[in-house]
Amino acid sequence: MNMQILDKYIAKYFILPLLYCLMVFIVLYVIIDLFGRLDEVLKQSINLGILWEYYLSMIPLIITQTAPVASLISTVYVLGTLNKYGEITAMRAAGINIYRILMPFIYIGLAVTILIFGISEKILPQSMRIAESIKENSMNNADKNKSANKRIISNIALYGKNNRLIFIDNFDPSSKTAIGITILEQDKKDSVSLKINAQEAKWLDGKWIFSNILMYRLDNKGTVLGSPEFLQEKTIAMEKPKDLISKGTNYEYMSFHDLLNYVKNFSETSPKLITMLRVDLHQKISFPFTSLVVILIGSGFALKVRQRGKATALLGIGMSIVIGFTYYAFMASCIALGKSGTLPAFLSAHLANILFGFVGIILIRN
Repeated sequence: MNMQILDKYIAKYFILPLLYCLMVFIVLYVIIDLFGRLDEVLKQSINLGILWEYYLSMIPLIITQTAPVASLISTVYVLGTLNKYGEITAMRAAGINIYRILMPFIYIGLAVTILIFGISEKILPQSMRIAESIKENSMNNADKNKSANKRIISNIALYGKNNRLIFIDNFDPSSKTAIGITILEQDKKDSVSLKINAQEAKWLDGKWIFSNILMYRLDNKGTVLGSPEFLQEKTIAMEKPKDLISKGTNYEYMSFHDLLNYVKNFSETSPKLITMLRVDLHQKISFPFTSLVVILIGSGFALKVRQRGKATALLGIGMSIVIGFTYYAFMASCIALGKSGTLPAFLSAHLANILFGFVGIILIRN
């Protein structure tokens, strides 16, 4: 019973700073983003209802991205406070193992992990579709004037209309030109019945004009029927340029199941794209565990703090910044190496969690 009281005591002091940090991050994001768009909001007289709906739909993304940082700050703050008043020492003197003291932190870390994964799978894809729709239709007039300056977008892949898979090597939004297009048209049984390869496609007068085209007819076993048909130029239906960008590049907002389907369906199209998508797929699993990992490593550092007074809070904030920056920098480096093919997809997505989690356990033990 006494241990249950202790668990509740620690959990209460952990959850409140966690929620407070998340609220602060949400408010800061809205303020910074709104001030960045203030000129356009005033020029276009965007009403409060649209702004409210847009920022409300952004909350799931903000929570998933900032929950690990909030968890780290809360861990360092709570353990620093317990250390400051000698409560950790009193618990240890009462014969309570350090791992038992940290158990509420670990349980909350697991709960945050499950919450982030659930939001990413069930809520985030839909909320980001709403946000992108509002941004495109109501808030993006200024960005349209800047479209000519957008860089070339590589490795676009999407499910097109009429059960088609579309892959584009490079797309230039300024000239609305696609280079290296592959279209796989599927029958009702999801077998590829037509394959179209084109060197280039231009968006002219509301339609795509393809050039240097090879068309292959295939049976249900994937065998080419007859000879390929070569066409110098042909109008072929394909998604509009804005749909290519919005639907074919936002892999990070897809659910695990949808991204897994992308990997399966485009596995024969582009090895480079599949390498990148496999890293993103493993990251769908690894990223939710970030909160648990930072709790472990934050606990290891926070337990060593012995300063009292204001120095405790300042040191805790400093530690959180250093730990968070180091961890995220290492994670980003691993992801980049994975997408370049230098590291295997599994290792690039999970290495930061494994390494820093191990470091955290070692620090706690010592």
